[in-house]
Amino acid sequence: MNTTFKGKSSLRKAGATSVFSMLLIPALLLSACGNSTDSSVANGQAVSTVTTSETADTLYQQAKEEGGKVVVYSTSGRANDAAETFMKQYPDIQVEVSKVKSDEMMDKVTNEQDAGQFNPDVIITKEVSGAVGKEMVEQGRYLKYLPDDIASKVDEPYRTQAPGYANYVEFRTLFYNTDHYKQIPVTNWWDLTTPAFTNKVYVADPLSSPAFMDLFTTMVIHSDDMAAAYKEKFGKDIQLQGTENAGYEFIRQLFANGLTVLKGSDDVLDAIGKTSSDAVGIAVSGDVSKVEEKGWHVQPIYDIQPKTAVPDAGYLYLAKQAPHEAAGKLFIRWMMGEADGKGEGLAPFNEVGSWVPRSDVKTKNPVGFEQLHLWDFDADTLYMTSPKVRDFWIKQK
Repeated sequence: MNTTFKGKSSLRKAGATSVFSMLLIPALLLSACGNSTDSSVANGQAVSTVTTSETADTLYQQAKEEGGKVVVYSTSGRANDAAETFMKQYPDIQVEVSKVKSDEMMDKVTNEQDAGQFNPDVIITKEVSGAVGKEMVEQGRYLKYLPDDIASKVDEPYRTQAPGYANYVEFRTLFYNTDHYKQIPVTNWWDLTTPAFTNKVYVADPLSSPAFMDLFTTMVIHSDDMAAAYKEKFGKDIQLQGTENAGYEFIRQLFANGLTVLKGSDDVLDAIGKTSSDAVGIAVSGDVSKVEEKGWHVQPIYDIQPKTAVPDAGYLYLAKQAPHEAAGKLFIRWMMGEADGKGEGLAPFNEVGSWVPRSDVKTKNPVGFEQLHLWDFDADTLYMTSPKVRDFWIKQK
């Protein structure tokens, strides 16, 4: 997996506090618990990672002494599947999973911790336009945990360059109906602005699903790429119609061509996939795993000019002052697939449409992650640019 995670260079709420001081917080919190914190520099960002040489057996003994249950805040329902197999493997430990959206989780954890309430042990979350790294990791609220015996098998950027360990990586891309189209109907994002796709493009609402907004924000950030793709498609330079760059112009033209915004990814695939349809839709790559269950006749497109998408990773974190730290670590190891990558807890995350960033775990997808043409996840620029793109999107509706 060769994608790059571009680092964050400033703190939103740190005031005069230095970056070094903020990165020191996780080390101070965990040094008393027998952990070590390795610091490295990648893409100009100091990365602080909690490491440990504790084995699963050692953690299990410590977890039984802790008592209580592991409390998990998760954006993904896959955590429930992992919890079921975990409790069979470790019958003395109970796991309670609460499903919470990423942005709501940040508010919930911040309010709890500021009130002196340290409830969750484990955090499973998608990034929200760089905000999770900025507002939670850099503030020491979410702590990156990567055991020594697993770290060497983790692909970059998730070993040293990302703010957390990504247990799975997805992205947003175009899907098409396989009953109607026998060949891939779209090779360039600008195809969607042509008469052939007037009123035939669906997308999940980026205003309620930040990862969809990240795709469009990334197009704005990489406007030169979008301008080059326009010229490749139409054979001439793009002429902006009152917009700042080719990324914004793409959004404007997409709406002008009759874009339909639906509630969620499943709604998009329902609209284009239940019966033969010449429409296409932007949905989550991971939804490929639901095709048979839902009765969708769809396939994703893995190569679109100028780039297919931007990575959307599901991160695992320890929570600050986790009440059941040993049990929390043990559950994270379980979801990682343990030291050999074959642990049953990884199974819900290693699915078609998702990629596991471990060199010793074989993907179930027809293409490897390194074969996908994705933009870098530029957390800094996403964090600064997303509000402006969001405002622009609202004005188009």
